[in-house]
Amino acid sequence: MTQKRDYYDVLGVARDAPEPDVKKAYRKTAFKYHPDQNPGDAQAESKFKEAAEAYEVLSDATKRARYDQFGHAGVEGMGNGGPQFQNADDIFSTFQDIFGGDGGIFDMFGGGRRQAGPAAGASLQARVSLNLEEVKEGTSRKLSVKRRELCGTCEGNGAAKGSRPEMCTTCGGLGVVMQSSGFFSRRISCPQCVGKGKIIKDPCGDCTGQGLVKKSVEITVRIPGGVEDGTEIRCAGEGEPSTEGGPRGHLYCHVSVEAHEHFQRRGRDLYCAWELSISAAVLGTKVEIPTLGGRAELKIPSGTQPTEVFRLKGQGLPDLRGYGVGDLYVQVSVSVPKRISDREKQIFHSLAEEEGKKDDGGGRGFFKKVKEIFE
Repeated sequence: MTQKRDYYDVLGVARDAPEPDVKKAYRKTAFKYHPDQNPGDAQAESKFKEAAEAYEVLSDATKRARYDQFGHAGVEGMGNGGPQFQNADDIFSTFQDIFGGDGGIFDMFGGGRRQAGPAAGASLQARVSLNLEEVKEGTSRKLSVKRRELCGTCEGNGAAKGSRPEMCTTCGGLGVVMQSSGFFSRRISCPQCVGKGKIIKDPCGDCTGQGLVKKSVEITVRIPGGVEDGTEIRCAGEGEPSTEGGPRGHLYCHVSVEAHEHFQRRGRDLYCAWELSISAAVLGTKVEIPTLGGRAELKIPSGTQPTEVFRLKGQGLPDLRGYGVGDLYVQVSVSVPKRISDREKQIFHSLAEEEGKKDDGGGRGFFKKVKEIFE
C-alpha cells in the first residue's frame, strides 16, 4: 500500500497556517489538478483527490489537532484519514463553500450545470444619436426594432399543428447528460437535443421548428436628461420572448452624443468662446451669449484680458444622477482689426502717445485715459 503524503505538503502550507490560508491553498491546488484541466491524466486525478482529502482534515479543528499529534493514524477512526470520494460530484458537494454554492467549479471550467428555471429570451441592441439640446432636456425616441416573436401557428413550441414536441429520452428532458472519464463524471449539454430537452419530429412550417418568427415593432425609449456619450439604457422586457416559458430578454440602447457647433462638453459643464472688440475689452460691456436654452446676458468688466474665462451659472447640463445642473464657461478673446478708418487711426495714435507718458497709476491710469478717449 502506498504511504500517504503529509497533508501539509499536499497543500503546500506550513503547519501553523491559519484556516483561510489552508482554504486558499486547497482552492489553488484543486484548480491546478482539476480533471477538466487535465483530461486523461491519471496522476492529476490522483492529486486532485489527495488535495480534497487533505483539506477535509485540515479544515476541521478537531481532526487537524489529532492529525498534528498522531499523523494519519490519528484520523483513521474518523474516516480513514480522509473522506472516501467516489467521484468529483462528491468532492464538490462536500466543499460547496470552496467551489461556490452548487458545485460552481463546473461553470468555471466550462462544463456547466443547468440553471434553475426556463431560459430567458434573447436580448437585443439598438443605437440612438442625440444632440446637446436633447441631452439638456431629455427626450423620447421611437425605434423600429426587428425582433423574433412567438410563432402564432405553433404558439412557440416549434411543432407542426396537431403535434407536440417530445421529451428527449437521452437526457430525460434535462438538456444535460453525465459524461464519465475514469474516476470523474461531468455534466455536458445533451448531444441529442442540443441542450433543449425536447425533440421536434414534425417541425412547424411557419417557423421551421424555431418557435419564433421575425417581426418589426416600434418601441419608445425614454432618455433622461444629462446622458453622456456611451451611456447604455436598458429597456426591460423589450427583447425576444422565451420558447421555454422564461422571461423576455431586454433591449439595450446605446447612446451617442453628437458634437456641437459652438459648445464643448466636460461632464455636466459646457464651454464656448466669445470674441470681443478692443473697445469692449477696455471699456467693458454687456453681451448676450447663446446657450442651449436660448440666450443669457454676460457682463464684461472694463480691462478684460484675452483668454479670460467667465461663468454663467446653471447654463450647463443636468446631472444624470440628479445632482443639480452644470455651468457654462465663456472664454473671451480680443479681436484686433486688420483695417481701420482714419478716425480710428487718430484714436490709436492718441493711445500711443498716452502710452509714452508716465502716469501715476500704471495700467489702471492707462485704462482710465483710454476710456476717456473712446467716450
